[in-house]
Amino acid sequence: MTWVLEDVRKDGLGTKLLHDFEQEAIARGSTHVFTTSFTFQAPGFYERHGYQELFRWEGLPTPGAADIHFRKELVDL
Repeated sequence: MTWVLEDVRKDGLGTKLLHDFEQEAIARGSTHVFTTSFTFQAPGFYERHGYQELFRWEGLPTPGAADIHFRKELVDL
């Protein structure tokens, strides 16, 4: 799990960490990766980086929120 502090968001750190993670996954033979994000966290960040929503659990962890599960194919990178 990774969390980027709010005061350093938009500086590219999250994008760099995600890119480095994906490159290491490719180096280890992975063809796809999964991640999750609550609706109040960063689902848009993952969507902007090519992650596609697989499903969501409404009402988790609290009413009005959802736990969103994403997948990204790595073979196209």
